[in-house]
Amino acid sequence: MEFDAEVALSYARAISRPRQVGSGEDEKVAGEIAARLEQFGYQVERQLFQFSTAPTWFLQLEILAGLLLILMTGWARRYGPWAEALPAAMLLLLLFAIGSINRMVEANSVAPDPDALVSLWSAMCLRMGTRHATANLVAIRRDLPDDPTLPHLYLVAHYDSKSQWMPLAVRIALFTAAILGSLSFAGLTLLGSARPALAFAANVAGVVVVGAGLPLLFLGAGNASPGAIDNASGVGLVLHLAECLAQRSDLFGKLRVTVLLTSAEELTLGGAFAFVRRNEDRLRRQAKAGGLYVLNLDGPGVDGKLYMVGEENSRLASDASLAGLVRAACSELRVPLGRFSLPGAMFDHIPFARCGFDAVSLIAVGGASWAVHTPGDSADKLHVRGFEQAGRVVLRVIEKLATGIL
Repeated sequence: MEFDAEVALSYARAISRPRQVGSGEDEKVAGEIAARLEQFGYQVERQLFQFSTAPTWFLQLEILAGLLLILMTGWARRYGPWAEALPAAMLLLLLFAIGSINRMVEANSVAPDPDALVSLWSAMCLRMGTRHATANLVAIRRDLPDDPTLPHLYLVAHYDSKSQWMPLAVRIALFTAAILGSLSFAGLTLLGSARPALAFAANVAGVVVVGAGLPLLFLGAGNASPGAIDNASGVGLVLHLAECLAQRSDLFGKLRVTVLLTSAEELTLGGAFAFVRRNEDRLRRQAKAGGLYVLNLDGPGVDGKLYMVGEENSRLASDASLAGLVRAACSELRVPLGRFSLPGAMFDHIPFARCGFDAVSLIAVGGASWAVHTPGDSADKLHVRGFEQAGRVVLRVIEKLATGIL
């Protein structure tokens, strides 16, 4: 079967409806996805897991702590220029520690297997926020030999969705203003202890941070978005790629492909973290034996430019890395490829990359992408061009892996 972008688009449209984790609709969509994969000849396993929304709770706590430290700095200023240095220094320390704190919370917010030991940190994270139970879908061809020496590719996409009351562009702008403003405020305040003339600039930065930070405390997550772009489009593309691969006998015995459709990506990558935690030993064996590659597809179905995320985390620096293969495929197909980097942006390749595995994400960004996480992320925003360019690139990468052209 030849790749047909219209088919991938139709699969995406079929699941473009609100399906936040815990809504019940997410389970129905998971059942529809599993049934389609079984029709293609795949054996589908539902890997259950539990997780908490502690990362979201921690993020709100960090924002609140930052705002309080700014207010404390202003209050301490009445006692002299040096009194304000302590809360300003604490704010600077918080800004540099946030990344490490968030990574620890994210990794420990997934419940371990029942027979595994629970660390104190994990027990604390699991008690915070709301706890959910859901499942990843893991699919492999029934008729393929289990040869561990073959390269192993994981095709990944998340099937859950969420909505937020604030548009994506506004959220990005506010987070950027809050981070840059906090750094400016802390730096100017510390310098202002010796140079009082900088106090006015510090005050301006503080006002910017408070104005940007207060709305971010109330972001929340709802179930009003159909999630067509994010990420029915990724699921639709992965489904059609799986359908095509099921009929590519020329690839049998040359490459192993596992289809991984994760849940809870919208709640700080819960599904990807759960999968890596449960399967890390097997993943390391696969990486050592034949090579392991993880390609995540997130929001590819728009009329826009293709971008790669995570190239800087690629385990291999050579052209044989997954990032190198993607670049080569785009070059051969004359598909423009950009590098996407947005602080705080979350993608399902991240838990794999943090463990040292070769993992990247492919996304597309166009005008319709601004509808992500809103009720406007509906099936009419999808465009066949996005499926066409991403699908052709992924297939070319698969052919390179199968034929050993690295």
